Amino acid sequence: MTPKQAAQRLPKALASEDWLTARKALKSLLKADPNNKALHYNLGLVFKRLERPEDALSSFDAALALDDSHANALFESAATLLDLERHGDAATRFDRYTALRPDDPDGWRNLGRISLHLNDTRKAARAYEDVMRLCPSDLDAEIGLAEARLRSGNDTDGAALRKLYAAHKSARPRLLKAMHQGPRGCVPLDARRLRG
Repeated sequence: MTPKQAAQRLPKALASEDWLTARKALKSLLKADPNNKALHYNLGLVFKRLERPEDALSSFDAALALDDSHANALFESAATLLDLERHGDAATRFDRYTALRPDDPDGWRNLGRISLHLNDTRKAARAYEDVMRLCPSDLDAEIGLAEARLRSGNDTDGAALRKLYAAHKSARPRLLKAMHQGPRGCVPLDARRLRG
Protein backbone atom coordinates (compact mmCIF):
# COMPACT_ATOMS: atom_id res chain seq x y z
CA MET A 1 0.00 0.00 0.00
CA THR A 2 1.45 3.37 -0.98
CA PRO A 3 1.29 6.31 1.42
CA LYS A 4 -1.28 7.97 -0.86
CA GLN A 5 -3.48 4.86 -0.80
CA ALA A 6 -2.98 4.58 2.94
CA ALA A 7 -4.08 8.17 3.50
CA GLN A 8 -7.23 7.48 1.48
CA ARG A 9 -8.06 4.17 3.21
CA LEU A 10 -7.27 5.12 6.79
CA PRO A 11 -10.35 7.28 7.57
CA LYS A 12 -12.75 4.63 6.24
CA ALA A 13 -10.90 1.85 8.07
CA LEU A 14 -11.07 3.75 11.35
CA ALA A 15 -14.74 4.66 10.88
CA SER A 16 -15.69 1.05 10.12
CA GLU A 17 -13.40 -0.30 12.87
CA ASP A 18 -11.44 -2.32 10.33
CA TRP A 19 -8.38 -2.46 12.55
CA LEU A 20 -6.28 -4.66 10.27
CA THR A 21 -6.61 -2.22 7.36
CA ALA A 22 -6.00 0.70 9.73
CA ARG A 23 -2.81 -1.00 10.98
CA LYS A 24 -1.55 -1.54 7.43
CA ALA A 25 -2.38 2.06 6.47
CA LEU A 26 -0.66 3.52 9.54
CA LYS A 27 2.44 1.39 9.01
CA SER A 28 2.59 2.54 5.39
CA LEU A 29 2.27 6.18 6.46
CA LEU A 30 4.98 5.69 9.10
CA LYS A 31 7.39 4.39 6.47
CA ALA A 32 6.99 7.71 4.68
CA ASP A 33 7.01 9.80 7.88
CA PRO A 34 8.73 7.90 10.74
CA ASN A 35 8.92 10.97 13.00
CA ASN A 36 5.19 11.58 13.13
CA LYS A 37 4.16 11.15 16.77
CA ALA A 38 0.43 11.19 15.91
CA LEU A 39 0.86 8.22 13.59
CA HIS A 40 2.75 6.25 16.26
CA TYR A 41 0.09 7.12 18.85
CA ASN A 42 -2.78 6.10 16.58
CA LEU A 43 -1.01 2.86 15.66
CA GLY A 44 -0.81 2.15 19.39
CA LEU A 45 -4.56 2.65 19.70
CA VAL A 46 -5.15 0.30 16.77
CA PHE A 47 -2.89 -2.33 18.37
CA LYS A 48 -4.93 -2.01 21.59
CA ARG A 49 -8.10 -2.69 19.59
CA LEU A 50 -6.37 -5.72 18.07
CA GLU A 51 -5.52 -6.87 21.62
CA ARG A 52 -1.78 -6.68 21.03
CA PRO A 53 -0.63 -4.80 24.14
CA GLU A 54 3.12 -5.26 23.60
CA ASP A 55 2.87 -3.74 20.12
CA ALA A 56 0.63 -0.98 21.45
CA LEU A 57 3.18 -0.15 24.13
CA SER A 58 5.97 -0.03 21.54
CA SER A 59 3.95 2.42 19.45
CA PHE A 60 3.12 4.63 22.43
CA ASP A 61 6.79 4.56 23.46
CA ALA A 62 7.76 5.62 19.92
CA ALA A 63 5.38 8.59 20.20
CA LEU A 64 6.86 9.46 23.60
CA ALA A 65 10.40 9.20 22.23
CA LEU A 66 9.44 11.93 19.78
CA ASP A 67 7.63 14.02 22.39
CA ASP A 68 7.93 13.02 26.05
CA SER A 69 5.08 15.37 26.96
CA HIS A 70 2.55 13.67 24.66
CA ALA A 71 -0.08 13.32 27.40
CA ASN A 72 -2.42 10.98 25.53
CA ALA A 73 0.43 8.59 24.67
CA LEU A 74 1.55 8.71 28.30
CA PHE A 75 -1.94 7.87 29.57
CA GLU A 76 -2.46 5.06 27.06
CA SER A 77 0.99 3.61 27.70
CA ALA A 78 0.27 3.58 31.44
CA ALA A 79 -3.09 1.88 30.84
CA THR A 80 -1.36 -0.67 28.58
CA LEU A 81 1.23 -1.36 31.26
CA LEU A 82 -1.67 -2.09 33.60
CA ASP A 83 -3.05 -4.57 31.06
CA LEU A 84 0.38 -6.21 31.06
CA GLU A 85 0.31 -6.25 34.88
CA ARG A 86 3.43 -4.09 35.11
CA HIS A 87 2.01 -2.05 37.96
CA GLY A 88 5.18 -0.27 39.07
CA ASP A 89 5.88 0.99 35.54
CA ALA A 90 2.24 2.00 35.15
CA ALA A 91 2.38 3.98 38.40
CA THR A 92 5.48 5.82 37.21
CA ARG A 93 3.76 6.78 33.96
CA PHE A 94 0.56 7.87 35.69
CA ASP A 95 2.76 10.01 37.98
CA ARG A 96 4.18 11.69 34.89
CA TYR A 97 0.72 11.99 33.34
CA THR A 98 -0.79 13.67 36.42
CA ALA A 99 2.13 16.12 36.46
CA LEU A 100 1.25 17.05 32.86
CA ARG A 101 -2.52 17.01 33.35
CA PRO A 102 -3.24 17.73 37.02
CA ASP A 103 -6.88 18.55 36.26
CA ASP A 104 -7.74 15.11 34.81
CA PRO A 105 -9.50 13.01 37.47
CA ASP A 106 -9.01 9.81 35.45
CA GLY A 107 -5.25 10.09 35.78
CA TRP A 108 -5.49 10.58 39.54
CA ARG A 109 -8.09 7.80 39.87
CA ASN A 110 -5.84 5.33 38.06
CA LEU A 111 -2.84 6.40 40.13
CA GLY A 112 -4.91 5.83 43.28
CA ARG A 113 -5.96 2.34 42.20
CA ILE A 114 -2.42 1.32 41.26
CA SER A 115 -1.00 2.78 44.47
CA LEU A 116 -3.49 0.79 46.54
CA HIS A 117 -2.56 -2.32 44.58
CA LEU A 118 1.12 -1.63 45.34
CA ASN A 119 0.17 -0.94 48.97
CA ASP A 120 1.43 2.66 48.79
CA THR A 121 -1.42 4.00 50.89
CA ARG A 122 -0.04 7.54 51.22
CA LYS A 123 0.22 8.00 47.46
CA ALA A 124 -3.20 6.40 47.01
CA ALA A 125 -4.76 8.77 49.54
CA ARG A 126 -3.18 11.82 47.88
CA ALA A 127 -4.36 10.66 44.45
CA TYR A 128 -7.92 10.08 45.65
CA GLU A 129 -7.90 13.45 47.45
CA ASP A 130 -7.06 15.04 44.09
CA VAL A 131 -9.96 13.21 42.45
CA MET A 132 -12.25 14.49 45.22
CA ARG A 133 -10.93 18.01 44.69
CA LEU A 134 -11.84 17.77 41.00
CA CYS A 135 -15.05 15.71 41.40
CA PRO A 136 -16.41 16.15 44.94
CA SER A 137 -19.15 13.53 44.58
CA ASP A 138 -17.01 10.76 43.03
CA LEU A 139 -18.04 7.57 44.84
CA ASP A 140 -15.10 5.57 43.51
CA ALA A 141 -12.69 8.15 44.93
CA GLU A 142 -14.54 8.27 48.26
CA ILE A 143 -14.24 4.50 48.57
CA GLY A 144 -10.60 4.51 47.49
CA LEU A 145 -9.72 7.28 49.93
CA ALA A 146 -11.50 5.53 52.79
CA GLU A 147 -9.75 2.25 51.93
CA ALA A 148 -6.35 3.95 51.74
CA ARG A 149 -6.90 5.57 55.14
CA LEU A 150 -8.06 2.30 56.68
CA ARG A 151 -5.11 0.33 55.27
CA SER A 152 -2.64 2.98 56.45
CA GLY A 153 -4.06 2.91 59.97
CA ASN A 154 -5.46 6.46 59.82
CA ASP A 155 -9.04 5.18 60.22
CA THR A 156 -8.69 2.47 62.84
CA ASP A 157 -12.35 1.52 63.13
CA GLY A 158 -13.38 1.79 59.46
CA ALA A 159 -16.01 4.44 60.18
CA ALA A 160 -15.72 6.05 56.73
CA LEU A 161 -16.21 2.73 54.93
CA ARG A 162 -19.17 1.80 57.14
CA LYS A 163 -20.79 5.18 56.41
CA LEU A 164 -20.35 4.65 52.66
CA TYR A 165 -21.69 1.09 53.05
CA ALA A 166 -24.89 2.37 54.63
CA ALA A 167 -25.37 5.10 52.01
CA HIS A 168 -24.54 3.24 48.77
CA LYS A 169 -26.15 -0.17 48.33
CA SER A 170 -24.74 -0.64 44.82
CA ALA A 171 -21.17 -0.27 46.11
CA ARG A 172 -21.50 -2.77 48.97
CA PRO A 173 -19.50 -5.63 47.38
CA ARG A 174 -16.50 -3.36 46.81
CA LEU A 175 -16.87 -1.82 50.26
CA LEU A 176 -16.91 -5.24 51.94
CA LYS A 177 -13.78 -6.20 50.04
CA ALA A 178 -12.11 -2.94 51.13
CA MET A 179 -13.09 -3.57 54.75
CA HIS A 180 -11.50 -7.02 54.68
CA GLN A 181 -8.25 -5.65 53.22
CA GLY A 182 -7.60 -3.34 56.13
CA PRO A 183 -5.19 -4.16 58.95
CA ARG A 184 -6.28 -7.41 60.61
CA GLY A 185 -9.01 -6.90 63.14
CA CYS A 186 -9.41 -3.15 62.68
CA VAL A 187 -12.90 -3.29 61.14
CA PRO A 188 -15.50 -4.97 63.29
CA LEU A 189 -17.92 -6.48 60.79
CA ASP A 190 -20.91 -6.15 63.07
CA ALA A 191 -24.02 -6.78 60.95
CA ARG A 192 -26.07 -4.39 63.10
CA ARG A 193 -23.68 -1.53 62.30
CA LEU A 194 -23.55 -2.31 58.57
CA ARG A 195 -27.27 -2.39 57.83
CA GLY A 196 -28.49 0.44 55.68
